[in-house]
This record gives sequence, structure tokens and C-alpha cells, in this order.
Amino acid sequence: MASPQPTSAPARRARAPRIRLGAGLLAAAVLLLGAAPAHAVPTSSSGWHPVSGTDRVFRADNGIALSYSYYADGVDWDRPAGAVFYFDGDGTTRTEQPEGPFATRMAEAAAATNRAFVFVEAPNGSRSWRAGNTAATAEAVRQFATTNITPTTDAGVLMAGYSGGAEFLSRHLLREGLDWLPAGSGAAFIGGGGTYGQPIAEATPATDDHELTWIVGEQDGAWATDSGSWSVREAAAQAQAEYREAGYDRVRRITTAGAHTDYDIPALIAGRLAALDR
Repeated sequence: MASPQPTSAPARRARAPRIRLGAGLLAAAVLLLGAAPAHAVPTSSSGWHPVSGTDRVFRADNGIALSYSYYADGVDWDRPAGAVFYFDGDGTTRTEQPEGPFATRMAEAAAATNRAFVFVEAPNGSRSWRAGNTAATAEAVRQFATTNITPTTDAGVLMAGYSGGAEFLSRHLLREGLDWLPAGSGAAFIGGGGTYGQPIAEATPATDDHELTWIVGEQDGAWATDSGSWSVREAAAQAQAEYREAGYDRVRRITTAGAHTDYDIPALIAGRLAALDR
């Protein structure tokens, strides 16, 4: 079922990619990204932690290309560190402004809890998490995370999505299990995140305490979409109940003020990170 299309941000502006070294990070080795050696990334001397950089590409073994930007400024890898993966709404263009205020605030929120921020674009430049083979896209994201990012973290990972990105998380990326995420991880579904009766993989002793949170605006109700009527509130309520039934103990739903385009996403992510660390 389709989610509504959020208001798009301004189009991509011309820029030269800029690599920013995080505090305490010394470039000393390379991290090979999937099947694309041309995109080797400098890493720190203390481990395989890539330094900050924008407009990178990960090519999964199944042929899916994921563009992303990575922000590690301020992350101290000598302490327990983690990561935030963010999947924006269908049709939005914020990933195309990797040095803009939205990405900057998201990176700052992540760094405040000693986490890197990974801003992932929809596959193959489509701007839609519904485009193409969504199962293959989910497989590519899992490969990207588990071969490049999550092995370097020991403070948990937050997977977060808005609107179409939240739907991608709940219906495809996480529905078949969360065992591939490290201990202390969680997910935030903002303005979406339904399952629509699709089966949820049972929680395991390693994942039953992962924190799963649905965040819904009090005015973010029913929408008319190209697939019929869609209600954010109903989708969130249904998914929350189904994940709880599957054995996830830390499942909750939060209601905020405003409608579908009113979410202060960086502030909401900061709140979920604070809860994840409790």
C-alpha cells in the first residue's frame, strides 16, 4: 500500500564531494565497499571505521546500487560507538543535499550519542523505496550494513525511516527478523511503518528487547493515495500490535503534534537515541 508523497525539498545543487575527518580519526587503511573497489574509503588506525564523506555508492552483490553519505565527525571509536541509518520519504530530495541543514542536524543528533550517521538514498536513484524489487533492496541494505558499518559498532544501531522510508523498514527490511542488527539496537518509524497483515518473524532472545517505536502526528490521519485510502494512525497501530505479538517486548507508539509534513525528524531521532541508551 502506497504512502503519501511528502513535500519535496529543493533540487540538488552542484557541489564537490568533501571528506571530513572526525575527531580522533586517522586515515591509515581502506575499507572495500562490496563489489566496488573504486569506492575504497579511508579508515581509522584503531579499526575499520570509515571517515566522513558524501555521495558514496555501495553496489551490492545482487546489483542494487545504494548511494549514501556518511558522517562520523565527533565519534570517538575508543568508546562504545554506534550508528544511525536513515531512510527518507518517497519523493523527498534531502539526501541530495548532504551538507544541508537537515543532514547536519541528523549527524549532530547521532554524534551526541557517539554514533555515526548514514544517510541512505532510495535504490538506483529512484527516490522511492517502492521502486523495483523491494526484497532485493532490503537484501542490499542488509549487506551494506553488516559488511561495512555494524561490525564496527558496539553501542547499538538505530534504523529510522519517514513515510515511505518507514514503510520500507516495517514491510521489508525488518519484517523478516532483526538478528542481523547488533545488541542494543532499535527502529523508529515516523509517519508510517505498517505491515498490513504480512507475517512478522518471531523475536529471538537476541532481539526481543530491541526498541521499536512508531511516531505519528495527531493530524496525520487518512490519505487518498494511488493505491486507495491509507491511514498513518491505523498503519502504526496495526504494526505495533503485530510486532508485539511476534514477541518484541519494547514496542511503543508516540503521538506528536502536527500533520504529515510537520515532523521535526532530527529532534525525534535525538529522543529515540536517548531512549535507546537508557
